[in-house]
Amino acid sequence: MSPATSQAVPKTYIEKWIELDFYNNSNLKTDIQNRISVDIGTRFLNALNDIRGDNKNGYGVSFSEVTLLALAYFYSEIFNHKIKDSYYTLEMVKGFLDANNLTKYTAIHEIDVTFYKLNDAPLFKHCWLIIQSAWFFNSQYFGHHQHIDYLNHYITTGQKLPFEQYNFDINYLEKKYNDIDTAKTKKIPINGYSLVNQWYHSILFLICKELNLSTKHFNVSVKDNREYNPLPKTSRQLRPLTPFKVIECDIKSAFPTFLDIETGGSLKDNIYNNLMLSKGITRGEAKILFNTVCNSGAYKTKSETTAFFLDCGYTQTQCEHLITLTHNPKQKFFSFMTEYEYTAIQHFILMNNLQRGTRLHDAILFIDDKTKPQILTVHPNCDFGYKELNRPLIKHSFSIGCKRLPYAFIKSIPKGFNLKTIHESKKPEIKGIANGFVFYVGPYKYISASFNLNNHHESKDKDPQQYFLLQCETMLSTLHYLNKRRIKPLELEIILKHIREHGNYIFNVRALYLSLIKHNCCNELITIKQRDYNNLEYKNYKKNIEYLNALNNARGIVNRYVNYYNLFALIEERVINNDYAYLSESIITGKRKNNVLIYSIINKFNLLVTGRLRNERHGLKKDPLYNTSIKRVLIKSLSLKPQQQNAFIKKGITKYEHELKELNTLINNRPKAQQLLYILREVGGFNAEVTIVKNGAIIDQLKTELLTTINGHVYDTVKEGAKEFDLLYKKKKQKAIKPITDLSNNFDTDLKNSQFNNISVEDAYYKGHTFFREFEKFHGNTDINKETEPIIKVIEVFKYPEFDFDV
Repeated sequence: MSPATSQAVPKTYIEKWIELDFYNNSNLKTDIQNRISVDIGTRFLNALNDIRGDNKNGYGVSFSEVTLLALAYFYSEIFNHKIKDSYYTLEMVKGFLDANNLTKYTAIHEIDVTFYKLNDAPLFKHCWLIIQSAWFFNSQYFGHHQHIDYLNHYITTGQKLPFEQYNFDINYLEKKYNDIDTAKTKKIPINGYSLVNQWYHSILFLICKELNLSTKHFNVSVKDNREYNPLPKTSRQLRPLTPFKVIECDIKSAFPTFLDIETGGSLKDNIYNNLMLSKGITRGEAKILFNTVCNSGAYKTKSETTAFFLDCGYTQTQCEHLITLTHNPKQKFFSFMTEYEYTAIQHFILMNNLQRGTRLHDAILFIDDKTKPQILTVHPNCDFGYKELNRPLIKHSFSIGCKRLPYAFIKSIPKGFNLKTIHESKKPEIKGIANGFVFYVGPYKYISASFNLNNHHESKDKDPQQYFLLQCETMLSTLHYLNKRRIKPLELEIILKHIREHGNYIFNVRALYLSLIKHNCCNELITIKQRDYNNLEYKNYKKNIEYLNALNNARGIVNRYVNYYNLFALIEERVINNDYAYLSESIITGKRKNNVLIYSIINKFNLLVTGRLRNERHGLKKDPLYNTSIKRVLIKSLSLKPQQQNAFIKKGITKYEHELKELNTLINNRPKAQQLLYILREVGGFNAEVTIVKNGAIIDQLKTELLTTINGHVYDTVKEGAKEFDLLYKKKKQKAIKPITDLSNNFDTDLKNSQFNNISVEDAYYKGHTFFREFEKFHGNTDINKETEPIIKVIEVFKYPEFDFDV
């Protein structure tokens, strides 16, 4: 029948009885909460073992109920975070499982939502497979296919749609057309709905085999050494369309391999090529022709079959033996071949531990768990292939989450990498260390590859996605520059998964990986920064303001210490040079509230040696010569009237005498001002070069006066004020740990003084099994605790997760 010119109409062929009772975005809060209980794990597993299959009796638990139990198990045992009402949907749960996939399975379609760390519960992979399948059955990817459209159109109209518009194997399509004609002759019902039903049950059967569940509600039979389950019934075009990655391992050139075993030949790799050359056909047509002729003993003569085998490359002697197999009246050739097939499949399953696989004639299909079968050649001389039936779909996505991050700064590069992530130039001299920060006298330059994951708000007017991509590209370029090599694929994968988990950037890891793995180093993106501090220890701050406060507090402590030292050095220099001029406050850096003691000391020093708190506009008369002052007064008085001269002279002399007393008082205060050096020594722990006699009484008095100036409190006694001053400002001395020098005489080796002789049996017992066993050995009771044979534990070998797509 010639192809028609009409177009295929896309249609969904899902029967009501396999449709789920809800959609992917339906809010199932009530249904889920009603199923959560203390025994949800047991109920979920029991439902899985009683899942409804393709058996016509209709027994078993519906897949809708199994899905609801899986959702209840998820929120009861796997998801331990605060649950919003919007989370009670199938789509959100699938998104959570896609983001933190704790199984080794690979989802074909991924939904990108906020990342939450999930609990690896005992039935995690059961829940994962059910949720993935349920979402798939509700999605646009299930229920229709061009292959189904073509077959259904042929079933209903008897016309073939245009082959040139068909996107798949045309030979297989023709074969299915012939099967439809045969089914119509035998009056077997077949339509697009039955094809989707078979597709649906094949996915459920794969899950049951993977999880070692009961398949009592599925139609499974064995005929001619072959198992007929939902998978062989499903169209070849639909088998790869699953929600998870599926692997197929089939016998290469199965029938030619078995014939080589019978004839002792070695043509299994060349038979199809020989037929392609001799018949001028394709490899697929050669396979069909070979199997057809081998199974046509009842319809072809021995001479015709012999001629065909000769074209395949067999010798005359080998052909004579093969004829006994193809024309055996007691056993069909197909049954003879399937005996070998069954043996090869069983050997392959046992040697590769693939009991979880589903047999499909001469192949084994199983859900990929990243464990590739290592033994691909099994008895009797059968080579198995390894084929990925489907691949994950790559789809870019990006959004910003609203999850509250635990810390203000989270590095984009996780710890544990053998990568250089930061380079610092030569640093200036250290200014001081405080609270885990070290400060330098000037800024230094550095390059850092890592960026802060909690900085999405810094994008401001920029496109958030472009801002994030720029940060990632800058990170890769910097890593390339610092390590003199490209980043490895596994390193990039782990970094992206770390960013996805610990940040608020929501993106598809697989898609971004494929984009960034091709990124070339761009030196223009590398940013040289500078700062005057560094972290001695890494602390986690919940808010950025906490970090800034800690940094500023540490900077204030260091600046205060530097101010102490600068003031100490300046006063010491003044004392050495006998310079007691006014001391300026300009030497102080930092805020006044952080340096109240320093300002108080400066004011006290100025008050003692200059008599002023502020710098004078005109300096004090420094001429202490009394006669000179008198001469000035006398000379100036000559310009006055005689009756005013005596009064002016007397007044001038009195004024200069007062100034002289004032100057003498300031000179006498200098030893007291020198005691401020001792106070600064105690506060900062400095060593003085000048030798000054220490006066404890004056020091205590100064401490009390300084503290009164600072806090305004008047103390009853000088000792009380000095004691409080020391508690607030005196530098605490660190206890020095004396090194052990005499190792020979430092330990007591006399067994009489052993701890075992100074402890009771009860106390030794409560110190633990190991201590008690040594205690008994010490006292000679070696039979009480005999050595037990150690338990040999199997050491697990952990593998890094790898992507399942080509780079």
